[in-house]
Amino acid sequence: MKRIGIVGVGGIANGVHIRELLEVPECKITAICDVNPKAIEKTKEKVGDVLVFTDYRDLIDSEEVDAVEVCTPNHLHVEIAEYAVKKGKPVNVEKPLGLSVADCARLEKVIAEKDILNMMCFSYRFKPAVRWAKDMIDKGLIGDIVTINVEYSKSSAFWQGRRMDWRFVKKYAGTGVLGDLGVHLIDMAQLLVGDFKSVSATTGIVVKERQLLDSDEWGKVETDDYCNFIAELSDRRNGKSVSATFAITRCALGHANTIRYDIYGTEGCISFNLNNPEELTFCTDKKDGMSAKIETSKVPEKYYITQERAFVDSLNGKFCDYFPTVKDGIKCQTILDAVERSAEEKIIINI
Repeated sequence: MKRIGIVGVGGIANGVHIRELLEVPECKITAICDVNPKAIEKTKEKVGDVLVFTDYRDLIDSEEVDAVEVCTPNHLHVEIAEYAVKKGKPVNVEKPLGLSVADCARLEKVIAEKDILNMMCFSYRFKPAVRWAKDMIDKGLIGDIVTINVEYSKSSAFWQGRRMDWRFVKKYAGTGVLGDLGVHLIDMAQLLVGDFKSVSATTGIVVKERQLLDSDEWGKVETDDYCNFIAELSDRRNGKSVSATFAITRCALGHANTIRYDIYGTEGCISFNLNNPEELTFCTDKKDGMSAKIETSKVPEKYYITQERAFVDSLNGKFCDYFPTVKDGIKCQTILDAVERSAEEKIIINI
């Protein structure tokens, strides 16, 4: 039985980590940490009798914790994960890994020195449609990849009464939708297609001011509400260039959390909408182009696994395909930095 400690028990911890961990019988949540008493009480209602801490060091030092999940605001990810690794405890870190590649460097160094198991929370790698798409692409069923079109749409910028939480403050978040949402698209592109070669981006803020969390005053929003960029990738199967477009926004009314991927190859295409993660749409019968048939199928059972099941399995020495690590987090952080710089300087950035 693996004993799990969770640092940060806000929305992502309760919405994904805790829910999935409670479905894995080989583990037990034994400790939680947060500075928000309301978040602590809400979480205790779900997980029952656990140790409670307000300092992450105390949780990590506890003899009742075998592994640590880091679910805090972005600026704390590296600091907390680094402490856990130095203490010899495996970590599962929320995305994005940090605020910049420079911010992440010290974690990469200590992981290499300590050789500690680590995982990045690239949760969409564990959606059945993504895993089946990866397998089909690797088998060459759509030929050489030519273009990909990617979209992540939410309406969270327009949530009524939403105040200036940490996601709107640069020193805590780094970026807005780019790091919060776009990092998932970037990771999936690197998983499904290959490495990035260049990016050209534009970003913007739509809701310019928000009321502060703890007062009647208003503050200036500092992070992007939308980010659009074009990119050139290298198809890992043959080294050929792939053209890609990415559209990311939290200003899409009517969309709670929509992720769409269209991947076009010389012999077919693959599409998925992760509002329906158990379905994959594809064409793998080129024929003469005009008569090629697109079909939608339910994903086979062998592609099903949850993020937290994968983490607990790894603690027991069993690793699933496409297991994401901090190394993948740093690769994505490199692209985030390049996209941010491209938008700021209005130039193409070569990776």
